[in-house]
Amino acid sequence: MRQFNFYEFTGILLPGVIVMTALTMLLPGWELSVVVKDVSVGGLGIFTVLAYAAGHLVQALGNLFETAWWKCWGGMPTDWLRTQPTRLLAVQQVSILEERLRRQLGLTDFEITSTNASEWYAITRQIYAAIAGAGRSGRVDTFSGNYGLNRGLVVGLLVSFFLLFVKASLNWLLAVCILIGTFLAFYRMDLFARHYARELFVQFLQLPEQGNNKEKNL
Repeated sequence: MRQFNFYEFTGILLPGVIVMTALTMLLPGWELSVVVKDVSVGGLGIFTVLAYAAGHLVQALGNLFETAWWKCWGGMPTDWLRTQPTRLLAVQQVSILEERLRRQLGLTDFEITSTNASEWYAITRQIYAAIAGAGRSGRVDTFSGNYGLNRGLVVGLLVSFFLLFVKASLNWLLAVCILIGTFLAFYRMDLFARHYARELFVQFLQLPEQGNNKEKNL
């Protein structure tokens, strides 16, 4: 079996493990010994595959959840630079970023606030490609992975909370613990989304000017 990358492990596998664990603990007939016939290295491998599949389903729900949540805030944090620039960067930084984008993308009279959501999304993808190509995407990827993890944890814990009510005898202490965990994961999801957006643009501002690179090559 191939190794999982950072996002697959944090954003997909771990939320899937939570849901699979909730199923095996809370629902009759879903005990680990039933789901995995042979509790061994091979059996745990099967459990991992099932958790990975469950994680994808959890993240599908997470995509719907994040769409509804960020809509209440005027879009995801990367979109705030288009609608409310100073929520992420200083005015001077926004001005420098616009000038840098004009030169690198060849856009005449480009203003961030004049772009629509789909145009700005395409531009932010190009910004990420630029910093990744320069080998400066480490922190951005870390924030993205942690955002995905906490988004998955929120949905995975909510699914687990729902499964508690399916069970005949409700454990209120466990229910409270799950709700507390959901709140903390939700807080971290929101925090890492803001960190990701700010770090993405700051790293782009730190890239060397293309003109300077040409001069050095000459």
